[in-house]
Amino acid sequence: MRSFLLILTIAATAHAATLPKSIAITHVTVIDVVNGVPLRDVTVAIRDGKIISVGHDAAPAGATIVDGRGKFLIPGLWDMHVHLSWTTGSALPVLIANGVTSVRDLGSHFTEIENWRSLIAAGVLTGPRILRVGPILNGKSFNQYQLVPGNPDETRGVARALKEVGVDAFKVHRRMERDSYFALIDEAKKLGVPVVGHIPMTVTPEEASNAGQQTIEHVATLFEGTFSAQHPDHLSEAMRAFRAHGAEELFATFVKNHTVFDPTLTAYWGIVQYYDPATKPDPRMRYVAASMIKAAAAREKPVVTPADLAEQKAIYNEYREVVRMANRAGVVIITGSDIAAERIPGFTLQEELALLVDAGLTPMQALQAATINSATVTNRSNELGSVDAGKFADLVLLHADPLADIHNASKIDAVIANGKLLRRAALDALLREGEREAAGN
Repeated sequence: MRSFLLILTIAATAHAATLPKSIAITHVTVIDVVNGVPLRDVTVAIRDGKIISVGHDAAPAGATIVDGRGKFLIPGLWDMHVHLSWTTGSALPVLIANGVTSVRDLGSHFTEIENWRSLIAAGVLTGPRILRVGPILNGKSFNQYQLVPGNPDETRGVARALKEVGVDAFKVHRRMERDSYFALIDEAKKLGVPVVGHIPMTVTPEEASNAGQQTIEHVATLFEGTFSAQHPDHLSEAMRAFRAHGAEELFATFVKNHTVFDPTLTAYWGIVQYYDPATKPDPRMRYVAASMIKAAAAREKPVVTPADLAEQKAIYNEYREVVRMANRAGVVIITGSDIAAERIPGFTLQEELALLVDAGLTPMQALQAATINSATVTNRSNELGSVDAGKFADLVLLHADPLADIHNASKIDAVIANGKLLRRAALDALLREGEREAAGN
């Protein structure tokens, strides 16, 4: 351990020495996600990894100048639902290359995540800031990243142990027992740790919100348990009826309780594409670990009839309309991709932005979901989430206006990750690094 810490100390010293003392992005349009407006022709000055000014002041003497004329500056993006142990470390550089500078890991090997966090902080690895929950708490363990916490008393003990090791949240899954779920919620409040995740199948969305679950992960979780039990057939039709009678009341409850919604639409759009024979091979799969691609190929692909595919598309369309209703109701929305296994890292977060706009969010609202909303729900809005003086310099410089077309959020000229300037050539090198690592993992 001492030798490892020594390596980190030496690496951190070398890393700090390579960072430019000051950076100034001049004549740039800043997308102000707090006030919802663009700030035109301003200079953003950065020193020692933090933003020191945003305005019309001259660039600091000796600063590295980045010409921002005709370009647009947004805060670093958040992916609020990742499983990094399940994607392998090859995802880390690919996330940064896509402008994702912060992630919330909702189920991985805790020690592996801690190792990556230390190496990223020391500058040994290039990757995003990582919040972590440790193991997923579920009533039955379906994979190596899940833990069965037991009866209510045992669940309280598990919560205290996870708090002791330093998790940022407790993640629950759909098979968690009802009594253990409410015991966890109660213990979490005492410990000051948020509960996030799926809604257990024996708990209604209203009950989860009223109990104090902080974030609801996946639009599908609204319909997986108590709802689907009442509507075993023709789920899309049942969801359509729910939108007409019940959705408004549910989302009013979310707003009242400050329950945050992470739809992860990209994961469900991916399911439609997987089953659709018209879907072409995605060249971005080269950024997915070879072991995950091999495992996916070994699984028997179900036979899907045209009727099955039509129902999958209808269900996705209902998910999209549910997100539209939630946004109109004023529910706080955040962005997550649920990358795991063979899902493509980084690019899917960009896709989530486009899918949210397709679901009725404005481009500004989609950017807010991926920046200030995500920073706020994790209690980090004083450090991250907007382009403001005093905050960490996690920034993305774009070639085109994301408010005109949200797809422009993927037209990245440079990323500043924790004060480190990565121009386009460096980002392309990160993509190549991710590809190489993926091929060997």
